Amino acid sequence: MPITSEGRKEGTRQLTGFTHKAPITIDPTNFIYFFPTASPNNPECIWIALDHINYFKRAENAQTQVVFKNKQSFIIPVSHTTLNNQVLRTALLKTTLNKRIEDSERKALYYVNGSKLMNASEKNGAYQ
Repeated sequence: MPITSEGRKEGTRQLTGFTHKAPITIDPTNFIYFFPTASPNNPECIWIALDHINYFKRAENAQTQVVFKNKQSFIIPVSHTTLNNQVLRTALLKTTLNKRIEDSERKALYYVNGSKLMNASEKNGAYQ
């Protein structure tokens, strides 16, 4: 079954509870997360990759200047507060998903071929 943007949005909703202007995970292994600047249904919506942002600052007329790591700079037609909120929401998604992946990997260490590994103290039977 192919992965869709709707599936990504549903994953974000399950992890964070965000339903509107929800960020999405493209590739958690390579830390690729995008967020929309407006409703994705809005033709003015711009999708931005979280890890490509170097910094952003207020610009005139309730807009925001975004400077990317490649030194390119763009004026985005959203307020600084809105952009900051989207960055924070995306960072929460990233942190939550990374924690879930780490927890899953940690649990996998306890199981080999379907049987639970035993700690060294458990191999001798009763604790002494």
